[in-house]
Amino acid sequence: MSYNSIHKCLTNDQLWIVISAVLLGWYLSPLFHHTFYVPIFDNLDSNVVWYKILAESGKIFASNDEIIPNMMNGLPRASYGGEFDLILWLYYFFTPKTAYIINEILIHLLAFVSMFVFLKAYAVPKNRYYGNVPVFLGSLYFALLPFWSGAGGTIALLPLVTYALLEIKNGKGKAWEWGFLAIVPLYASFVLVYVFYITMAGIFLLYDAVKNKKINYRFFSALLLMTTAFLLSEYRLVYAMFFDPGFVSHRTEFQIFFQDDLKEAYRLVLVKLLQGHPPHADPLQQPYVLPIVLSAMALEFFRKRLNTKESVIVWIIIALSFVPGVWNAVLIEKYTIPGLALFAIAVMLYVKRFRMLPKLFLLLILLSFIASGFEYRGLAFLGEMFPVLKSFNMIRMIFVEPFVYGILLAYSAVIVFRKLRFAAAAVFVFLTAQAIYSFQASFYQTQPNHGYASFEEYYIPDLFEQLKKGHPEIFSPDNRFVSYGMEPSVALFNGLYTVDGYSPNYPLEYKYRFRKIFENYKYPNLYNQWGSKVYIVTVPAQMDAYRMMKGLKLDTLRFDSDVLCSLGTTYLLSPYRFKHPEQKQLKPVAFAAGKKGSWDLYLYQLGCP
Repeated sequence: MSYNSIHKCLTNDQLWIVISAVLLGWYLSPLFHHTFYVPIFDNLDSNVVWYKILAESGKIFASNDEIIPNMMNGLPRASYGGEFDLILWLYYFFTPKTAYIINEILIHLLAFVSMFVFLKAYAVPKNRYYGNVPVFLGSLYFALLPFWSGAGGTIALLPLVTYALLEIKNGKGKAWEWGFLAIVPLYASFVLVYVFYITMAGIFLLYDAVKNKKINYRFFSALLLMTTAFLLSEYRLVYAMFFDPGFVSHRTEFQIFFQDDLKEAYRLVLVKLLQGHPPHADPLQQPYVLPIVLSAMALEFFRKRLNTKESVIVWIIIALSFVPGVWNAVLIEKYTIPGLALFAIAVMLYVKRFRMLPKLFLLLILLSFIASGFEYRGLAFLGEMFPVLKSFNMIRMIFVEPFVYGILLAYSAVIVFRKLRFAAAAVFVFLTAQAIYSFQASFYQTQPNHGYASFEEYYIPDLFEQLKKGHPEIFSPDNRFVSYGMEPSVALFNGLYTVDGYSPNYPLEYKYRFRKIFENYKYPNLYNQWGSKVYIVTVPAQMDAYRMMKGLKLDTLRFDSDVLCSLGTTYLLSPYRFKHPEQKQLKPVAFAAGKKGSWDLYLYQLGCP
């Protein structure tokens, strides 16, 4: 078979459709196992429980100040998400595990379709030589990223949103595209990404207006429509944060931004460029994607397509560059950022085609600088001038990185096809390596992993069923629980009402009340600086830490039981056995042994006077 025949086969659309279906099916297949493992952090310990509580509360449409009693002695409805949220309704109509699975499948399928539509229309038109290979490559890379479940389609829909906006801007907008922009908030978050995305789109609108000496009112109207739709969908948050004098959020005393010196802030620029913001937005770009992008930009200095011998030499150089440690050594130096910026500028000035490639790369560097600026304590005066900057996570502007890297990868593939021979075969090798890396970094695994747990071993519903059969009285809504060495999400998932919890937006006054439980003991300052996790913080509550200490008996208990009593606490749950529970007015009530890798469950009754 000739090289041309092989090339034609490898660039066939039907082949790539099959490859896409197989890879997506393989990636999602763990979700169809009876037991699969997912991240605990910002997932099982939070989002799953928040959606479950709200879906079962009967107060989805209640007023902002209506109390939902389950967590932290009752939080106002404003502390939970809005009712215009597709994920919430999945939890309303299905069990939490089924809702989780449906949400994950939707995210990745939408990511593929979203990126495919955008790349095909606005980045890489079909070519007789490489067909739609760059489009499939960029779409598969994007669809196989570990999207954060709690964000829904927030990042996955970015390409399709961009497509719709560009169609409208260019006068080709159809009714469905306007309608799509109006309903995007149903499955996307304004505060996570779109407040920054719309701001950047607004800056582009101004640039376009200056360049063309007129405002594109279609584009302006589309941005206005989308902004209005997001504000309406987030009306509870907007009202609570800006118009409700009775709700003072604990976020007003955040001390997690503007804390680092200049050297550390500069280091974080490189971290954000190379790693994104895992686990919420991880582009998985450092091992393979970024080297390919940089190699493609370097190839632009060749004016002509290289012959067979020259192509082989270049491929050998590129292959050798992936020798373990080579790229890592190149990309983590203190001069890497200015070096990459100068390189991208040189490419942009030199080349005449695909100048968008270095421009987008420079945009990523710029966003990394801006985001890291909110870590630099020398800019703390901005937080004093604009208090919202102290409570609003501006670092999330780099959540657009996965989308941008998908475009960069597609552009890079085009350059490789244009400059080098054997490109189609090389694309298959790259895709195989990137797909394996994506599977390893996936948010669902079939085997236990560090920081992961199954629904069953984390929430231990079987142990709570045992507890319910032996002590049904404790499940009364009048009882209040606190967890010690166990995240309160476990108790909350199983229907208990707690005085502790994890909430990204709750009344500041409760933070002060709860802190008294352990303020006479040494505790991490993160509670003061952040405080979204309202835990008794003197014992590690993470499951990984517990797995290493399973079976441990605790001698010294570091909390004030009188304060627990003042909060109405009646029971304490712990995965540990206490040697002297009576010292804290505790009486052992029940014990249930968990399976290997999951919590044990000790129940203690608090003897309040």
